[in-house]
Amino acid sequence: MSEALVTHPLLTCSEALAFEQSLLGDDAEAEWQAMNEAGVGLADCLLRDMRELRTIPHRPRFLFLVGKGHNGGDALVAAKRLLRSIPTARASLWPAEPWDGCKPNVQRARDELLELAAKRVEELEPLSTLASPEHIEATFQNAVLGDGFHACLDGLFGMQFQPPVREPLSHLLGFLNDRADLGLRASVDLPSGVGDETDTFPFRADFTYSTGIAKAPLLDPANAQFVGRIRYVDVGFFDGAKLPATVSSGKEILPGSAIRILRKLRPAHCDKRDFGHLFLLAGSRTYPGAALMAAKAATRSGVGLLTAFVPESLQPSFAAALPEAMWVPMPETPDGGLALEGRGVVVEKLSRATALVAGPGLGTERETQVLLSELLKEFDGPAVLDADALQPEVIAEAPKPERLALTPHAGEFSRLSGESDACPRAYSGKIGCTTVLKGPFTRICSSERELFNVSGGPVLARGGSGDLLAGIIGSLAARGDRSLFDVAALGVLWHGRAADALARQHGQEAVNATELLDYLSFSLRNDF
Repeated sequence: MSEALVTHPLLTCSEALAFEQSLLGDDAEAEWQAMNEAGVGLADCLLRDMRELRTIPHRPRFLFLVGKGHNGGDALVAAKRLLRSIPTARASLWPAEPWDGCKPNVQRARDELLELAAKRVEELEPLSTLASPEHIEATFQNAVLGDGFHACLDGLFGMQFQPPVREPLSHLLGFLNDRADLGLRASVDLPSGVGDETDTFPFRADFTYSTGIAKAPLLDPANAQFVGRIRYVDVGFFDGAKLPATVSSGKEILPGSAIRILRKLRPAHCDKRDFGHLFLLAGSRTYPGAALMAAKAATRSGVGLLTAFVPESLQPSFAAALPEAMWVPMPETPDGGLALEGRGVVVEKLSRATALVAGPGLGTERETQVLLSELLKEFDGPAVLDADALQPEVIAEAPKPERLALTPHAGEFSRLSGESDACPRAYSGKIGCTTVLKGPFTRICSSERELFNVSGGPVLARGGSGDLLAGIIGSLAARGDRSLFDVAALGVLWHGRAADALARQHGQEAVNATELLDYLSFSLRNDF
């Protein structure tokens, strides 16, 4: 039996508070341990994410906005971790209240930070003691120096936030949102001012590090401009723990640790057929590259055999570019797509296939779509439909929709559903398929489940990334050891983690989509 896919619930702030209370109660030491786990995770994420902008400078400067509660403590532990990791780093602490007004564990975190590196820590005047907006701005100007801070970590408000943000903090958030000298802007748990109810002008983060529990407001489209990208920092809250009866989450999130179920040695005595035989129906003279990218992704993600059916004019160049695959030349339409005449070529071999991917670069000619519909009627295994295969008439005619995984982006999903704001879970229930709605937060949906993935990010916003994803999901589906829903989720996570690793190594701009393939191995074998 395959190991179960690890998922965690996505909770509202009030539900998260209830769950955290059920775990920690009034145990100050347990609270301290959780704070340290979160702070270390925050610091490590911050350093990795800074590398998307630039190489970490020799003497980095950090600004920490410290609230009186646990988010402030998390920020202080992160400061300690950063200053220990980088002996030349400096930190400026800007507390919301005088230190004696903070919770005991916040004071403890400050004490440990000063014990480690007091000479590299600057403490700014508490915000509550500043008499005017001018005083706030002057305090910042005196601290910022030279080129400014290389990163700012916001730990002012947490899950208990209720609007509005009051002065002087409201002025501070507005002032900092307009500053270009903060470098990378990150928030602990939630950007200050975001919660179950969100203030009008919260802190605007580039990254939000959701610690311990993933909070639903982070995935609310209305908060996207403040949240930035999400990192889920798992501190082990869900290791064997059950949600309180009062909490019922209908949504889930994929933790990075879910990838571990793909980490296993291949049996000592195995055969290529043990890892599946994927058929790929892709490519046209108009869009030749998509087929090659999907094929490369499939072979790099572990499928045993890959047979690709492509227009005959493209077959020689594809075979030269990727000799690991078997490239079958197919009759072409006058416009260079796959002709219905080739149906028999595929059907003759179809019994060998354990999974099918169709769509990348396929084109939208009616004849090609009819060919695909005919083949879906003949094939009993899982099928991943992407790009040009995502046609309402093709899906409507599929005899076994429960064996379909659809991978649309927002525009393609609107065409499929016929609605501009359709719910992918409702659509999956109506059709009976698995839907992977690609976007900033990709959603994997069945009729019963809605799972969010937050890995990947803007580095994937370039042509070809969807073709790679289709190949990865198809490769995993071909193995036949997991449900199509789990396969889709794992493929999305693996693809996103590889993109994260690529961006952290080379940045978001000067890269190609296919470079992601070089990070599949790293992202599978390493925790980050």
